[in-house]
Amino acid sequence: MQISTNLFYSNAASRLSKMNERASELQTQIATGKKLLKPSDDPAAAQQIAELDRRDADAQVYGTNMTLAGSLLEQADSVLKQINTQLTRATELATQAATGTQTDASRKIIGTELKSIVDSLVTLANTRNVRGQPLFGSVDGTKAVTDNGNGTFSFPANDTQVSEVPIADGQSVQATENAKRIFDLGGGDNTLAMLSRMAAALNAGGDVSATMSTSLDSLSKAVDQVANVEASVGARAARVDLQQQLLTTANTDRAELRGKLEQVDVTDAVVQLQQMMTALSASQASFTKLSQLSLFDYLK
Repeated sequence: MQISTNLFYSNAASRLSKMNERASELQTQIATGKKLLKPSDDPAAAQQIAELDRRDADAQVYGTNMTLAGSLLEQADSVLKQINTQLTRATELATQAATGTQTDASRKIIGTELKSIVDSLVTLANTRNVRGQPLFGSVDGTKAVTDNGNGTFSFPANDTQVSEVPIADGQSVQATENAKRIFDLGGGDNTLAMLSRMAAALNAGGDVSATMSTSLDSLSKAVDQVANVEASVGARAARVDLQQQLLTTANTDRAELRGKLEQVDVTDAVVQLQQMMTALSASQASFTKLSQLSLFDYLK
């Protein structure tokens, strides 16, 4: 009889303990809104959530990168538009200078303005980005253009190295441009040197019709080159915008999946808790009554 009594108490205590644990678990789920309180509750779901955590971390980094890339491309586009405005004005001046009605004095005035345009273009080319680095320079921070003071201009030796910004797994975007490409006219010539030659010819006086005719052709190429770079920058900006939309959609999908894995149905949990508390109360009451019975009560 002693063994049976011990077994009775042991079984009852174990059953009540499990019921209390389940009630406590339901209360915690209702309080936190989460049904997974520890990995062992559902190992497969826990593994999925861990993978979602990793993807969320990656998405945060890519989101930051895309914000940076979008900002750099927007700034590059703005500066390129200003460069285009300067070149348009240079074209107007070259057209004026090519007419036979100009005097040496008026040509010098045009030459002076052209020299001012060259200085403006150098300043624009050396614009710094939001990180304080040259917008059109190289990845090592070398400025985009150096005016050598003799009508020639230097570009970084590693001008082909332009910052690549990761925006997704296995994907990156060139977030800016290099100045050499912007001002390249082919054949080793560049827009800045060409404009400097125009200004020098106008300041020198005399017949400049042949020089202006050649310069107008070069200016047309310069404008086209800037337009090509603008188009490239615009295409990359559109790509970043698209990737941001895809990232937003992916973030939403992961959040929904996470909710299905993690979040508890509070209404259902409350019903279960009420049922559990009722059953626990009844079990406790039954245990109390049964534990008070003596051997003679059992034998009746």
